[in-house]
Amino acid sequence: MEKTLATSHTKRSSPPSPSSAVNTSSTGFNRRTRQRLSDATASVSETDVEDEDEDEEGVEEKIEALQTIVPGGTELGVDALFEETASYILALQCQINAIKVLTTFLERCEKKDMKFGG
Repeated sequence: MEKTLATSHTKRSSPPSPSSAVNTSSTGFNRRTRQRLSDATASVSETDVEDEDEDEEGVEEKIEALQTIVPGGTELGVDALFEETASYILALQCQINAIKVLTTFLERCEKKDMKFGG
């Protein structure tokens, strides 16, 4: 039970290539394509530069705002400002927690006074 594969030795003709079928001038096409690509690249790079400038201005404005919020921030450099900001946030959180504890304590004291008629 041997299987044999039949192979065809006939030569197939390949379809003509597009470049041989139609004689086109590729230099004009390449020139136009290069021009479009260079125009697109130039417009992208210009917008990238504008975006970077806007980003830098936005960052500088935010740093200046942060310097006005954090006590002593106007005297600090950027790195020290960020460290001081982190410390300041932690201090504010501690103050908030202390106020919450005090208000809870005072509310309980008021409830006790009301129970005893005082």
